[in-house]
Amino acid sequence: MPLSFSQLSTYKRCPRRYEFAFVKKIPRQISAGESFGASVHNTLKKWGELEEQTSMPSTLVKDQLRLFVEEKSETDQSALSLEHLFHLWHSSFIVEGYATRVEADIARKRGEELMRQFFDWWSREPRTVLAIEKGFKQEILVAEKRVTISGRFDRVEHVGDAVRVIDYKTTSPRTQDEVDADLQLSIYALAAAEAFGRPCTELILLFIGEDEIVERRTTRNASQLKDAVTQIGFLAERIEEGDYHPTPSVPKCTHCPYRTICDASAV
Repeated sequence: MPLSFSQLSTYKRCPRRYEFAFVKKIPRQISAGESFGASVHNTLKKWGELEEQTSMPSTLVKDQLRLFVEEKSETDQSALSLEHLFHLWHSSFIVEGYATRVEADIARKRGEELMRQFFDWWSREPRTVLAIEKGFKQEILVAEKRVTISGRFDRVEHVGDAVRVIDYKTTSPRTQDEVDADLQLSIYALAAAEAFGRPCTELILLFIGEDEIVERRTTRNASQLKDAVTQIGFLAERIEEGDYHPTPSVPKCTHCPYRTICDASAV
């Protein structure tokens, strides 16, 4: 069965949390932060799909349809505006997860500033979208054993004859060292070349905040990818063995949705 990055990340954080979430499948309520992040991803998915619609070259259309396509393209291009992005935000906002309607309204208003920041970032250079929210399954070989990793690219852009993978984050920005060692980006690098048939020369974590966009760029060389494969194999083996020994700590347990039922919780 394929393992997702979310599963690997959860197990790496705490095997007991993985057990609760993916083995016992104990239901939990979505948090306000998760709800907000999902709203942002849903909005930018629709925005990216709109970009894809406007990128169809008229030269690929038969002469008798060209006028229609050009008129449609002009209409679509006008929709790529900040006002329309705000519209997408409000139509995509998820109210689930907030304690009160007031908190939800505050988050909805805060999201407008994030959309403004994203639009400013998006407008800095011409962009050619290759894929939006594209799923993948990447098979890797670890010690003669095959492990399948599944995931989803938030956004992939053409960069000459290569591609760049962009992943959206609404959390606090990570350091460059953390991004350079990020397992999720290593998985993207492994999967992108196979998925798109061209090299992945840029990996970007885009931290979208109210005050600014923080763009952390990185790459992966052959040695780093080899290390990532080793790490994936180690985690997959422990998961297969059913090793769910908890690794509690105050930082981990404070934000764990299962802390009230876990006998090893540090908080």
